[in-house]
Amino acid sequence: MHSSRLRPLAILQLLLAGASLLGPGRLTAADVTAVPPTIFVMGDSTARNPGNGKNGQPWAGWGTPLADYFDPARAVVANVAHAGTSSRTYYNNPADWPHALPLIKAGDFVLLVFGINDGGPPTSVSARGSIPGIGDETVELKRPDGTVEIAHTYGWYMSTMATAARDKGARVYLLTVTTRNIWTNPKVKFNDATPAGPLPADYDPKEDRIERGTANGKYTQWTKDIGAKLHLPVLDLTNLCADKYEKMGRETVNALYSDHNHTYVPGADIVAASIVSGLKAFKGSPFLPLLSDKGRAVASADARYLNENPAP
Repeated sequence: MHSSRLRPLAILQLLLAGASLLGPGRLTAADVTAVPPTIFVMGDSTARNPGNGKNGQPWAGWGTPLADYFDPARAVVANVAHAGTSSRTYYNNPADWPHALPLIKAGDFVLLVFGINDGGPPTSVSARGSIPGIGDETVELKRPDGTVEIAHTYGWYMSTMATAARDKGARVYLLTVTTRNIWTNPKVKFNDATPAGPLPADYDPKEDRIERGTANGKYTQWTKDIGAKLHLPVLDLTNLCADKYEKMGRETVNALYSDHNHTYVPGADIVAASIVSGLKAFKGSPFLPLLSDKGRAVASADARYLNENPAP
């Protein structure tokens, strides 16, 4: 097949399948760089989560509906997130980061978000957590074959992936952890978002508050700290969605979730729209020319959810 007959999406599909396109009689480097920029979504089940939740409704992570907000002739969304992963297990799994990194080219975008599954420290190679924090601490984990894995902190994995993608010419955007459907109220105890018993007479739904990031917001702050250190833009998705959800109300939001982590399709679309609103709001946003009509219709987020972190 002559390279001129391959459409950009077909090229990307071959790339994601792991096909080798370069070499005699195959596509040239010029052919590959002619593909529209790819927006890589790298995260866990909050970004990609096939299957069905309670009542048989389909789950979806926000990376699935995100594609609807971009013009496929101008950008291709590649959702390479993997349910159940932490920053550590995503980095180590050959089918995840080691597979995705070679596909990144100059001019691409990487949306990087982890933290839901990173609670640690890891106690074995089968434990998925990373070491809490953003420092240089390590721990040795013995594999069944006798070899040793050197486990690092959440910040090390995030920084290492972000730096490697940027070194390849990609524009990296860090997203803080997605907001979980876990609520509190001074007068009511909830199981995630469901009252544990009858609501008291003095219950006021206006006092319902949603969780703002795992580990009491530490992963949200650590992500911001990484962005500041590396001079990478950070979207505070945690508080952007939390503020939106509290205005919507607990019961409305609960209908969008199968449990405290996983969204149905309408919930995933709300998160995707929130992300687009944030990406649009960065100064000189490179995403603006890539949007579909649906993406252009989304209002830009308030600047308080953005950390620009420009290079000095």
